[in-house]
Amino acid sequence: MSRKWLSSILAVLLLASLPNHGWAQMTHQTPLAERAHPIVSFDYANFNNVIAGVAAGDGVVFVSEPLNASVVVLSRLTGRQIGELPPPPNGFVLPFIMHSLGTGRVAVLDAGGLPQPQPFVPTNPNIYEYTYSISPEQGFAASLVRTISFANVLVGFPEDFVHLDDGGYLLSDAVLGSIWVVEPDGTVVPGIVPKSFDPQDFIPTLALCPTMPEITVNGYPFLFTGSTQPGVSPLAVRDGTVYYYSPCARGLYAFPLAILSDDRKPYQRAADIQLVAPTPPEVQVEELLDFSFNPFNPLDRYLYAADPLKLRVIRIDLSNGARQVVATGPKLFDFPSSLGFLPTIGPVSELVIVSNQQERTPLTNDAVSETTFKLPFIVAKVLIVP
Repeated sequence: MSRKWLSSILAVLLLASLPNHGWAQMTHQTPLAERAHPIVSFDYANFNNVIAGVAAGDGVVFVSEPLNASVVVLSRLTGRQIGELPPPPNGFVLPFIMHSLGTGRVAVLDAGGLPQPQPFVPTNPNIYEYTYSISPEQGFAASLVRTISFANVLVGFPEDFVHLDDGGYLLSDAVLGSIWVVEPDGTVVPGIVPKSFDPQDFIPTLALCPTMPEITVNGYPFLFTGSTQPGVSPLAVRDGTVYYYSPCARGLYAFPLAILSDDRKPYQRAADIQLVAPTPPEVQVEELLDFSFNPFNPLDRYLYAADPLKLRVIRIDLSNGARQVVATGPKLFDFPSSLGFLPTIGPVSELVIVSNQQERTPLTNDAVSETTFKLPFIVAKVLIVP
């Protein structure tokens, strides 16, 4: 029996065995044309601590607990905790977004503090690279193998990072509207960065907006931290093109990766930024907190995104900017903030999504005065059938 047919049969069996509450996520009332192909979503893991980032690896899923300064490791099969990543020598400050780097490797972005745009307080981020292994005899084991510090540059808040094929990284700063490049040797250099950090020199397609209209999220009045709208936020790279989303600049943008090493000054490179998919005009505020291509299916050309203000996961067709709803619902997707694909074999793709109820706490919502979290925090899994 071929691997493809075996994986298809296993997927069908898994779908048939799901509890009924997972199927309830298919009831979102959107026009049929806006829906993706058959999708099933269900509760995968529960936490009593605030969660933020997720990364999927070989047999494991990593989930960050920023306020607990830890990264928990779950069994991919059961969703139960099997370990933790060892903290760096001085401990984690705010472990935030994470990304798989391939077999047995994962990177953690420690934001170095919560965003404070008004009054402005910078953060001190680090990227930590780990190698890990898992076996029936030894269980889970991991080692910190590389630390990348951004202490020598000014960062307002690091919203996301992306690993490059040469071993380097890109880092987005949603407050100061910058994209920084980490070279393979760990040196941090400006990619697209304003001429200065005075407001008159900010780059409009990257910068934050100093004001934000109050909106409603899941029944709560909502304003981002500082009542601002973030600038450049999630990052993704495919086929030599860098993609990013900006709530302030209202859209999904792109530029060639190669320009980050040309001879122009960093702020001059912004001239090559192009709008790919504008925020729908009827949407007052849109934030895509994390997005990713499907690295395990080259035929899947969509960009998958966490759409927290609408309590859903969407995917974007880059050829025309059309958005499709992948999964939605206030229980499984209560402010989805991070997502990642699991390694797959066969036609069914697995996506894990962390939601962290940001609308329910003044830590991340300036429009509320008290925290009303509804435990547990949920990691959901979505099965995407071609």
